[in-house]
Amino acid sequence: MANTIKLNVNDSAQVQLPQKVSVLTAEPNVWLLIYSGIAVQRQRAEGSSGFLGIGAHTSETDAVVEVTIDRISGVLLQAATSASMANILEEETWGQWIISSTGLSIRDNGDLVLTVNTSVTGEGDAEFWSFYYNVSAKLVLDEASISGNIRWSKNLATPHASTHFSISADTKVTVAIPGQFPFDKVTVEAVGLEGSVNAADPNFYIVPYTIKGALLGKSLTVAVSPIPAAFTPGPAFGFGELVVTQTGGASPIQLTPANRHISGVDFEMQFLPAPK
Repeated sequence: MANTIKLNVNDSAQVQLPQKVSVLTAEPNVWLLIYSGIAVQRQRAEGSSGFLGIGAHTSETDAVVEVTIDRISGVLLQAATSASMANILEEETWGQWIISSTGLSIRDNGDLVLTVNTSVTGEGDAEFWSFYYNVSAKLVLDEASISGNIRWSKNLATPHASTHFSISADTKVTVAIPGQFPFDKVTVEAVGLEGSVNAADPNFYIVPYTIKGALLGKSLTVAVSPIPAAFTPGPAFGFGELVVTQTGGASPIQLTPANRHISGVDFEMQFLPAPK
């Protein structure tokens, strides 16, 4: 069974001399991206030449090398890939080095991954240390997004001409430390932007929002918090606080290169009275 070796272009010990060229084509949002570099796979096969030719045998090492060359939000339309030997070593006896296939794919988290199938066979010490790669990819680049509306009763509060809510797409991981109670660690993956307040509805103020960013391949929840200073209290105000609850759309949210946008993740702001 072949070894699986995972390399990343952001690690100089794994990929050397990485290069990228971006060319916008005549088609909307369609780019030609060209990548090259040297992937350090470090494979070795060590057989034996025997004694006076007796007992000679070969050793073979196969590797499926997965090189993450970029992270994008989009769709892969076409690709041409190639790889060739960059650094090999053979000590005195017979050896063979093979690159049998190359290919390109986009993973659910947006990783653009070059896959290269390699093998090295040696009667003595044969090392297949690295290979050169070249990738040309035609892609639609389209940043992932989450959108929806936040509404509240006109009797609740009047908005000022300012930012009214703190909006973010978050991931949450439960952390367990020996001797302590488990707790949730929340990471903000992207921050949302509000649109203009829409007062056309007779009963509600409505604020649209959009979140864009590195959203692919994650389990996301949208967090919305009111900024109290951005409102003038209405008749419903007393002792308590403004709270926002989700009223529509998925939770959690999973975005992929094939499903990059979700809308209708809606919220409503209400007043939560203080305990009496």
